[in-house]
Amino acid sequence: MATITSSLGGSGSALNVIQQALSVVQDNVSNSSTPGYATQQVNLQALPMDSTNATGGGVASAGVSSSRDPYADAAVELQLQSLGLYTAQSQSTGTVQSFFDVTGSSGVSTAITNLYTAFSAWSASPSDPSTGQSVLAAAADVATSINGLSTSLQQTAAQIGQQANSTVTQINSIAAQIKQYNITRESTGTDDPGAQAQLQTNLESLANLVNFTALTQSDGTVTVLVGGGTPLVMGDQQYSLSSSQSVDTVPVPSNPDSPPTTHVYDSQGNDITGSITGGTLGGLLDTGNRVLAGIIGDSQNAGSLNVLAKNLADTVNQVLESGTVSTAPGAAAGTALFTYNNSDATLAASTLAVNPSITTAQLAPVDSSGNANGNASVLAGLASPSGTQGAINGMNYVQYFASIAANVGQENATAQVNQQAQQQVTTQAQSLRDSISKVSLDGQAALLMQYNQAYQSIARVLTVVNGLADSIINLVPQV
Repeated sequence: MATITSSLGGSGSALNVIQQALSVVQDNVSNSSTPGYATQQVNLQALPMDSTNATGGGVASAGVSSSRDPYADAAVELQLQSLGLYTAQSQSTGTVQSFFDVTGSSGVSTAITNLYTAFSAWSASPSDPSTGQSVLAAAADVATSINGLSTSLQQTAAQIGQQANSTVTQINSIAAQIKQYNITRESTGTDDPGAQAQLQTNLESLANLVNFTALTQSDGTVTVLVGGGTPLVMGDQQYSLSSSQSVDTVPVPSNPDSPPTTHVYDSQGNDITGSITGGTLGGLLDTGNRVLAGIIGDSQNAGSLNVLAKNLADTVNQVLESGTVSTAPGAAAGTALFTYNNSDATLAASTLAVNPSITTAQLAPVDSSGNANGNASVLAGLASPSGTQGAINGMNYVQYFASIAANVGQENATAQVNQQAQQQVTTQAQSLRDSISKVSLDGQAALLMQYNQAYQSIARVLTVVNGLADSIINLVPQV
């Protein structure tokens, strides 16, 4: 009778275990489309049968295990950091590239070419007021084109700075959710599949924004270190980042009025900009602080567009001011054609303008040797400069500007190629991770059938054993 009783108990316990397993399968199916959810499974453990000790065997639960693979998750996070970087670079450099007319039919290149043409016509008829007026009009177009490009680029730099600020805000928001996970984990001391799914979703969202390392501690909480090891979340503590735009002061700025640089700071106010090399934030910092700064300048560098504006203005002005307005004795010296703010090297492009007081009568076509069109011919020759006059790095102004546009185009092309390649790598990492931990509905359907069959089998055993017990009881004579 004791064996029958133990069999009844063992069968009942087995039914409870199978019911638990069926419940886990139901949870898996319900969360099959939940981002970050990993398949859960009840670990079944066979119990020994020992008639001597009246144990009837059966099955017991050895706990619920997760199929989550921390190495596969970390691989996905790492690839997402690179994808976020290249995506941000592609988008931001694409915006910068849009300001450069690669066809050469408009913009700065066309304006400079038209100025060369105006100088050439003036050299052929230096005393004709109409050719002089064409020079003034063409010069004004050059200044307007360079001003407009400078303004567009500086506005884009400011927008990228604002996007960086917004990205930092998003990072801090996700960090707050991770901190809350840690608080809950510490208080419950148990692994909750739903909470873990949300944690993984948060980590992947964070990976899109910034490069970091996530470390799972012995108590189940997660430590997040940004960049080279800057704490973002540790246990129940969050260490928020901040960002701002300012002119670098170390070393002492050569250009104190330059466009600001975007900086990222840790919770203690330490500048960690250099360690942010991944995610959207890394891409924005790279485009703003490197690509755009190379064109519009920063605290230490003038920027290629300002170099162009200054060199063009200085060269034209020096030629005109070295000559006279006519060949007549005592003729007036020439007047500068361009003006710009030379107090800061990064202001040349934005302040370039035609001298507001100049007239065609103040243009000086005569060179210092008395040649009637000497200066005008020199200016016309800037299209094909000899030596260093009218040249930057051996290129005339149109060629130099084309090199600026080409560099931007190359930055964008490289970012696009990197983004496309990284998207494939990221997809592969996600597929590998999903093959390990994602819920397979087919697999769960097979488990459901197995557990249902086991449940029915145990129920039958329980019925048989119960019948035997009744029969034995009926054999006992009634008093």
